[in-house]
Amino acid sequence: MSKLLNANFARLWKSRIFWLGMLFSAGLSVFFILMRYIDIEQHQEVYATLDESYKNADELIFIGGITIIFAAAVFIGIFVGTEYSDGTLRNKLIIGHSRSSIYISNLITCIATDIMMHLTYIIITLLLGKLILDISVLTFKKILLLTLIGTAAMIAVSSILVMISMLIHSKSAGAVAILIATIVMFMSTVTIADRLSAPEYYEGYSYIDEDTGEKIDVEREKNTHYPTGTKRKVYEFLNDFLPTSQLYKAASLDSSKPDIALIYDGIILLITTTAGIAVFRRKNLK
Repeated sequence: MSKLLNANFARLWKSRIFWLGMLFSAGLSVFFILMRYIDIEQHQEVYATLDESYKNADELIFIGGITIIFAAAVFIGIFVGTEYSDGTLRNKLIIGHSRSSIYISNLITCIATDIMMHLTYIIITLLLGKLILDISVLTFKKILLLTLIGTAAMIAVSSILVMISMLIHSKSAGAVAILIATIVMFMSTVTIADRLSAPEYYEGYSYIDEDTGEKIDVEREKNTHYPTGTKRKVYEFLNDFLPTSQLYKAASLDSSKPDIALIYDGIILLITTTAGIAVFRRKNLK
């Protein structure tokens, strides 16, 4: 296992896609900070009327996680797919490495890479945000907690994507499959968050008809898209279970249920790794 990991990380440091991913994470952080700074400078009168939280970098610290999953998907698709296309996997088997150790070494390498991209974004946003804007809402304890939640979610996302990539022989097909899986998880997260945040009722209001001058009263109306009963419980479960939803909540500075999130991420890691290894061990490597 150690030889496989050494080889993987030696290859990683030379990987152009790895450094592009790191550059993307750093650039994303700088972009968000500078855009906030420019917006504040250009609209000082507006920001003067807003709460202090709108002028600092607190809400930018974890917003990058939900975007970095796409960089992670691209990296995993290319890194793992190249082992198939170059025949590296077969060579590893020929010299005596087991399929389980090959799978786990690739998983560890991909997880480490995705965590590095995630932490790069957070660290640069913290440093640059403190220097240019300010960080005044989040406590050090909450920053650590949200970082832990986001890191665990990145591990779970990585385990899902590695499983898909390791089980698809074609490099291009694998890259497309994990990108589609990432988009599906992201869109599911957005949909779930939208449904759960929807109001149960639309409040009544009044307005004056411009033609008649008559006052029109619109009564309070029930939102037909508001989920209730079992449907709402399913949405709430998925909102806690999906790692992309955990990243989405972290981006909103929501650190509720951290223990549940960590347990679910552990379950996802265990299930995907066990299933991935079981299928990979039976896979015919042409």
